[in-house]
Parts: sequence; C-alpha cells; structure tokens
Amino acid sequence: MKIYGRKQDDDMEYFQETNIIAEPETLRELASFLYRCADSIEDEGDEWEHERYESTDVVSAAVIVFNPALVVDED
Repeated sequence: MKIYGRKQDDDMEYFQETNIIAEPETLRELASFLYRCADSIEDEGDEWEHERYESTDVVSAAVIVFNPALVVDED
C-alpha cells in the first residue's frame, strides 16, 4: 500500500504516515467505502479505475482509491 497526498499548493508527494481525525460514524463510512472499492476491484478488474470518497462532514479531505493494476509505479 502506498499513500500519496496533495498539498494545498497542488504538489503530490508520498506520505510515510497519515493521520485521520474523525468521529466513529465517519470512520465507519470510510471503512464501508474502502470495502466497496475492494469489492469493485475484484468484481470489475481493469474496468474499475478509481473512486472518490464523499464525506458527509462539512470540512473533509478527499480520499481517492485507485486500482493498483492501473497505476504506473514511478519509484
């Protein structure tokens, strides 16, 4: 698993660590989203590229999951 982030100046960088500060309901929504993404990757294979998590929180960072089979590793 690799986690990348986008800073406010729009530069992407690799994260060694990430912190999530959220209420239990939001964590459950995120967990459910990740399960749905995993199921979609297994069910749809290369037809599934990515999906964006839409939080119900007023202020929330975007979480986007990509199919690893379709991502070119530049490291």
